[in-house]
Amino acid sequence: MKLSIIVPVYKVRRHLQNCIESILQQTYTDYELILVDDGSPDNCGAICDRYAQECDKVRVIHKKNGGLSSARNAGLAAAQGEYITFVDGDDTIASGTYYYNMRILCSNPDIDILEYPVIEHYESPGSNIISFAPQKITGSENIFTDWIKRKGYEHSYACNKIYRSELFFFIRYPEGEVFEDTMVTPTLIESSRTVYYSDAGFYYYYDHDGSISNSYSFATQQFRYKNLVNLYKKVKHEYKMEPESHDILFRALDNLTDLLRCSDGNKQQRQSACTLLKDERIDLKTLYKKEIPLRTKIKYTPFALFGASVHSRLYAMIHKKLC
Repeated sequence: MKLSIIVPVYKVRRHLQNCIESILQQTYTDYELILVDDGSPDNCGAICDRYAQECDKVRVIHKKNGGLSSARNAGLAAAQGEYITFVDGDDTIASGTYYYNMRILCSNPDIDILEYPVIEHYESPGSNIISFAPQKITGSENIFTDWIKRKGYEHSYACNKIYRSELFFFIRYPEGEVFEDTMVTPTLIESSRTVYYSDAGFYYYYDHDGSISNSYSFATQQFRYKNLVNLYKKVKHEYKMEPESHDILFRALDNLTDLLRCSDGNKQQRQSACTLLKDERIDLKTLYKKEIPLRTKIKYTPFALFGASVHSRLYAMIHKKLC
């Protein structure tokens, strides 16, 4: 068996059938579909069981609720394919996606990760297409530095990629956390010997109410913030890519602003969040020499002058007033 498709399932009753049908209607057929019912309280488990009865390619795992990472890990433990891919239970896959991309992988057995196009916030006003010119990158350091330069961390989704299953021998998703992709995807990229960027197919990433990506609480946002800070420090200190690290730093600052907006005046939360970037700074001259829009330079001027805490508190306060 070539491909294991892992679908974590939790509270997606309204969307699950569309998700499963988009997979079963693929023209590529050498796969197993593993539906992981993560203790969903609706009738998702029954829907999964019905598909397993109707199609011998479908397997179902029923487990106690443990979160998205736990469900993915359960699927990884059961997967038998040479390659692994993930689909969230409320998303869909474009027709032909696996056929064309698996053909690329079968013709290039050295590829460890293949990334294909994704439409973010599909069927919503903020819809955005992330696509690629076909390109093959080899060598772990080249792969990681290229990924940073192309700002791959801005779309570090687990789901629009196909992985060689060997990558997961020693890598698992961190259970009990959210935005886990922002930690695991850089690790997988750094562990790869060859990565291919494909222009074939589409992953349709929907923007449903109640999804983790739409959750703005301190508890959820702090995971993404910490992972971005760690990535920034790795890129700056281990890879010595200072100009590129600034872009990650700016994203981390925006996340810190979101955190402070979510802190509800909790002083301890504010202090713990600001501590991670308290010693970081960008020189004002360096900021204004960067090839970025003037309004972006103005936005991060308080950070250059006063540091992360003052900058993020200022913008958190401005945002609350505007709202």
